[in-house]
Formats: sequence, C-alpha cells, structure tokens
Amino acid sequence: MVERFRSVVGIPLHLALIALLVTVLLGLQLAYALDTGTSSRVRTGSTSIDGPAGPGKNQAGRPVVTESTLGPEVQRLIDSGTILQMVSFDATRCLREQGIPDSVLIMEEVAWGIEETPGWLLVHGPMDRETLRSAGGTVSATVVLPQCGASEQGEPTDNLLWTGQVMVGRV
Repeated sequence: MVERFRSVVGIPLHLALIALLVTVLLGLQLAYALDTGTSSRVRTGSTSIDGPAGPGKNQAGRPVVTESTLGPEVQRLIDSGTILQMVSFDATRCLREQGIPDSVLIMEEVAWGIEETPGWLLVHGPMDRETLRSAGGTVSATVVLPQCGASEQGEPTDNLLWTGQVMVGRV
C-alpha cells in the first residue's frame, strides 16, 4: 500500500519542505552578499560630538586627517562654523609664505597622516565664509607644519604637508 504524504494548505509536504529549504539558502546567500558588499566601505562620520580621544582623533584630541578624510573634515568644519583664534599660529603669514594670496576662511589644528604629524588645516579661498556656507563650492585646503610662517629660514615648502582643492556642499 502506498502511503500518502500529508499536505500543508493543499501543497504536498515534501514540496513545502523543498520550498522552505530553497528560501533559507537564498536568504543566506543574500545576507552574505550584502555583508561582503558593505564591509569594505569606508565609513566617515562627524567627529563633532566625539570625546577628546574619540574616533578619528588622537590622544591630544586633534582630528587625524589623511588625504581620504580631508574632504569630510573640511565639510564638518564648514558645517559647524567653528573658528579658532590664531593664538600661536599666524595663518595669514603662512599662506603668504606658501605663495597663496587667498584669505583664511577657517582653520583647525590637526594630526596629519598615519604618523600623526602635528599641523594646521587651513581652508582658504577667494570667497567669504558665509558665501561658502550658503552656496557651497570648491575651496582650497592646505595642511602645514606649526612652524609655517614663524621664521624666514629654510624653504617654504619644507612646512607644507598637503595642498589641494576640496568640494564642499552648502549648509
């Protein structure tokens, strides 16, 4: 005598089990693909609410900036509107020493690269800070050593760590 398979909502049990197994395998494949596709992405976030030695900052509380994180850091500075007083660093003289006629829009003391070299990030351009915040655009960013503009000895490029253009959005 041939046994009859039970049915689940009118579908034979063996077909329901096969469909369930295929669904589980497909779900595992999709989860693996999603994990693989997103695990290599660089996640950059704002460090404005981080603590003194939070993510993206060194032990002294300065942001660690590299070429790949420079754009988001400049955008964060423009978004926050933070302006540091030039107490121990003459940014205008430093830019003149580098042959740059622009005015300083915003600046921040940073640690540059994996060596965490102390320096200053100078955001400069021909526009004023409020125009940049309202319209966005391209600004220049220069990272220099703290002694830039302090003495006339040596070549100006000895104090230059990085310089280039950064595209920022409006606030």
